[in-house]
Amino acid sequence: MPKVEVCLQVLERELADSSEFLLGRQLSLADFFMLPIIHAFGFAPEAQAMYPNFPAICAWRERMEALPTLKRFRAVQPRAPIEHARRWVVSHRPKY
Repeated sequence: MPKVEVCLQVLERELADSSEFLLGRQLSLADFFMLPIIHAFGFAPEAQAMYPNFPAICAWRERMEALPTLKRFRAVQPRAPIEHARRWVVSHRPKY
């Protein structure tokens, strides 16, 4: 967790120094690459305890979630798991 906190501190500093997005005023691929990481980590209890200490990250995430593209993406119903992929994972698991 200490390394995660350092990463969040760097991200917080960059977001606080820039205007809206990771690389400045314009949305970039960096924002779209970082969003799933921030989103997934947010499910961890440690993240829920840490995120309030990083207001720039929270504000960035709110801006990202407000984008029309993200709203359309979130509106799509999740698909069922792909069964042949599940079977492949089991059949190709290394034998130890």
